[in-house]
Amino acid sequence: MTATVAQVKALVPQGTELTDEQILALIGMAELYLFARYPALPGRIAAGTITQDTVDLVEASMVARIARNPEGLRMEMDGDYQYQLSAAAAAGYLTLLPEEKDMITAGTGAFTITPYSARTVTVPGGDPSWW
Repeated sequence: MTATVAQVKALVPQGTELTDEQILALIGMAELYLFARYPALPGRIAAGTITQDTVDLVEASMVARIARNPEGLRMEMDGDYQYQLSAAAAAGYLTLLPEEKDMITAGTGAFTITPYSARTVTVPGGDPSWW
């Protein structure tokens, strides 16, 4: 019920210094994080309102962010070239991006508000009593 090492490595085409065992441990932590934060997730998977593939993708993405930067570098410069990572990503924390949260929580709203008008327009150009 979790992402695989192959899924994580597919998201890190340049490779990683992490071993398969380390990646597996991070995948397990990512799953614990998701199920603790969203306790209804296993039920939603069983009910089919979210696919296991979606959850696996989110888990693999969380782990891939750590696998891309296992040293925890926050900023690197070489002459005129410079790049900087977010502090959380550089520190090696399992993070959930807003887009991934949207994928996990899609369709879980309490209710939907639909505009409704009891008046119906029967005269072309509008109902004269409305004016």
